[in-house]
Amino acid sequence: MLSVVTVGWMGESDLLRAAAAVACGCGHPAAEPLLREADARVLRMVDAVNCELFSSGAAGVVAGSRILLGSPEHLERQGVSLVGLPPFEVHDDMLFVAADGRFAGFVRVQAW
Repeated sequence: MLSVVTVGWMGESDLLRAAAAVACGCGHPAAEPLLREADARVLRMVDAVNCELFSSGAAGVVAGSRILLGSPEHLERQGVSLVGLPPFEVHDDMLFVAADGRFAGFVRVQAW
């Protein structure tokens, strides 16, 4: 099961497409379930370039935007501010996503 939650400025499809592209580009363990969900939603996939895999997340460029995914701490270390977000419970199966330094939402990938 996979769920996508956005903070409003990026749509679910765009967030999922970007996260799947970066995950696939760097061999992230969540790549397969993200791709399955993108296929189920019949999303046109794009490629990510300049992908990097870190111990707590990943990064890459998708359609000209720098996409980060991983833990909240990973995003904050990369300069993304999470201040002012509504409180929510963080789980190990959540991938937080940012585009061009701005928090976009998260994908919860249960059983990856």
